[in-house]
Amino acid sequence: MAIDQRQMNPELFKWHAARQAGLKIVKTTTTPSGQILDWVPIESQNPTGIIAPPPPTASMPVRAEDKHKPVKAVGFELDDPKVERGPAGTVPLVRPDLSRLTRTIALKDYMTKKGGLLVNKGRRNRKPTDPNPAGYFHNIDGQNGVFFGWDGFLNVWDPAINNPDGAGDDHSILQVWLQNSSAPQLQSLEGGWTVDHSLNGDTQPHIFTYYTTNGYNQDGNNLGGYNTLYSGWVQYSSPSTTGSVVFPGIRITGMSTWAGTQTDVSMKFQLYREPNNGQLNWWIAVQGIWMGYYPASLFNGGLGNCVDWVGCGGEVYSSLPNPELTKDQMGSGWQAQAGWTKAAFLRNLRNQSDLNGAMVSNDGAAESDTATAGGADPYSIQMDMESGTNWGSYFYVGGPTPAP
Repeated sequence: MAIDQRQMNPELFKWHAARQAGLKIVKTTTTPSGQILDWVPIESQNPTGIIAPPPPTASMPVRAEDKHKPVKAVGFELDDPKVERGPAGTVPLVRPDLSRLTRTIALKDYMTKKGGLLVNKGRRNRKPTDPNPAGYFHNIDGQNGVFFGWDGFLNVWDPAINNPDGAGDDHSILQVWLQNSSAPQLQSLEGGWTVDHSLNGDTQPHIFTYYTTNGYNQDGNNLGGYNTLYSGWVQYSSPSTTGSVVFPGIRITGMSTWAGTQTDVSMKFQLYREPNNGQLNWWIAVQGIWMGYYPASLFNGGLGNCVDWVGCGGEVYSSLPNPELTKDQMGSGWQAQAGWTKAAFLRNLRNQSDLNGAMVSNDGAAESDTATAGGADPYSIQMDMESGTNWGSYFYVGGPTPAP
């Protein structure tokens, strides 16, 4: 029997109705896994009807081949030409599926991703009012500097979450954070893959993006939020422009197996100045396809000009009253020391050093934190920056299972 979300989640139901009413939906389709896609005219995403052109593709990350460490690219549900799509000139937006929620949840809790506020310990505007870190575990590679983008490859797994059972809000992520703390409040642009039942309606990995203009204090239209839940993101990839299509929220197919086949996904973030009008946009590519962009004007300076800290790695959130009891998995579920085919990896990590798209090897330092003060961290990271191998700068990350 279907749950009446109008009764269980009236706040979410009202928000969802307003969101849908604001879209110019041409066609609605359903993917094999049950994701509902609303296809809208690409120009309808901008009041002016003008969509920015993407950067050149010359600096896309190249899939490095290593005969000792063979890795395959993941797939996506819409790779199959038999899957129904929208008409030419439209782009897909994932319709939030409230029907899979099984409890009452506040709108701010459904949207907000506060974990990113905790990763950059050296931010200049750190305040005592920052949220309590209880529940969040991070193991990351962090680097300070002046950057204009990032790219690399993220190993993909299907980590188990909500173990043991709690409120059901847990998530497991491999991602990148691009942050600037020069403004009065921290600003962040994020992306990678996430396993999050509340967000995606299942416990499979999905591509995600997230941004905040105000230190994670408030999500909303042109303020911040996941994927396309609120305005800000401009979807560019469509069947008519790329022949394939990727979008925030798309479900990943073909995950890695322990001691077996390894898969990964490439992502690229680039601050790009349009040659015609000089406007700046934050473009994001997945598997070499420009997925879409965030206008730099959203950030009103700060992240709209450059990045002063880049971090990438794993994040786990546990909703347990005592998160030290969690068995939620990061990556493969095995700690970094398990290594090749057993622990998750991020590889060929590069930072963009100027607005022209020049790339340099990432050379960060390992950082970790725990969900409770003084608690033991069941997750780990093992780094090899500028390794001199085909993997360039890379590291293993994961847990909570100790290396065999």
